[in-house]
Amino acid sequence: MSLFETDTNVFENERALMEEWVPDRLPEREPELEEIAKSFRTTIRSGIEPKNVLISGKTGQGKTVTARVVLKELHNYCQEKDIDLRTFEVSLKDVNTAYQSVGKILTEIEPETTERPKGLSLTDLNERMFRRLDEIGGYIVFFLDEIDNLGSDDDLLYQLPRARSNGKITNAHLSIIGISNDLQFKQDLSAKTKDSLYENEVHFDPYDADELRSILYDRVETAFKPGAVDDGVVGLAAAWTAKDTGSARQAIRLLHEAGDIACVEGSDIVTEAHLDNARDELEEVNIVNKLKDLTINDQALLMALAILESRGDTPARTKEVYSEYKRVADAIGTNQLTSRSIRDKLTNLDTYNLAMTHKRKGGVQGGDYYLSELRVNLDSLLEGFEHVEDFDGIVQDVDTFSRQSTLS
Repeated sequence: MSLFETDTNVFENERALMEEWVPDRLPEREPELEEIAKSFRTTIRSGIEPKNVLISGKTGQGKTVTARVVLKELHNYCQEKDIDLRTFEVSLKDVNTAYQSVGKILTEIEPETTERPKGLSLTDLNERMFRRLDEIGGYIVFFLDEIDNLGSDDDLLYQLPRARSNGKITNAHLSIIGISNDLQFKQDLSAKTKDSLYENEVHFDPYDADELRSILYDRVETAFKPGAVDDGVVGLAAAWTAKDTGSARQAIRLLHEAGDIACVEGSDIVTEAHLDNARDELEEVNIVNKLKDLTINDQALLMALAILESRGDTPARTKEVYSEYKRVADAIGTNQLTSRSIRDKLTNLDTYNLAMTHKRKGGVQGGDYYLSELRVNLDSLLEGFEHVEDFDGIVQDVDTFSRQSTLS
């Protein structure tokens, strides 16, 4: 038998388990759908400038797919009513400066531009972007995914919402739907950007086990053949994932892997044993996926904890973690966060089950303080970092990097 053939096929529509799949309905996110949609109702009714929307929440909570569902329906409605509206989805996952983000946008709005421009000033790039947007005209909605990668370099997030009032454009009306995986993202934004961006904020809480079960049943109905998934599989997958991250993406990935194992083993039914095997096989993959879901500054902070652990210096106080973080940020060439935001970032890593932070009483010696350490095996984490861009040099020689520390 060919390496590419399996004895059985439990899947009816395997694409429904892929990350890019957009379901017809989102029963667990109806309140969030409503909140996002209402930002555009005044535009539809009266031609008033659309509001900006910030969507926040941990990865895997349906933020991106919810925004896509709203924009798809908005686009279809505007076509029926002959309203001139264009939407552009731009992922900022691989950028961390205003200059890079404007270049990324140009690759989306200029048909002839396939790579981010280089060698121009930010002012020139902004002028080029606004000139093109005025050529497009009408209502333009930018769906900016993972805007937290910009950190405090937030010029783009100020320029776009204020473009018309500042005289940068005359023929277009711009608005932003921004998605952030970092709940503390706005703390590093300038005051003027906050005023421009935060007209409507929608927060996505993590899914609980019941919500994950509902999501998985919907996917099973579409993705698998009737009767191909054992009764207890969905509930078990939902329970495991709820205890870990509450991520629908992780739960669906687990179900997909269990189905693939069943096919390879020649089984017509996905069982709990297949799910258990899938969980074991995905353990290392889950670390990689979690790392890739983090912002570059969260990744740098986690690497700082790994370096401290490699020296036996964990649990570490926040100021020690910050000192190592600055070295890592310099090494990978990313903008540094301020020290005041680091503790919140460490809490963010705790929600991914990658690190843990706990409070200690200072007693008569001083005030309370926080200690942080890894939740995952150091070697497994470093192996995961091998699959993350920008960290190759550090991962390959952690010992040398560790010895160069400025900590006493």
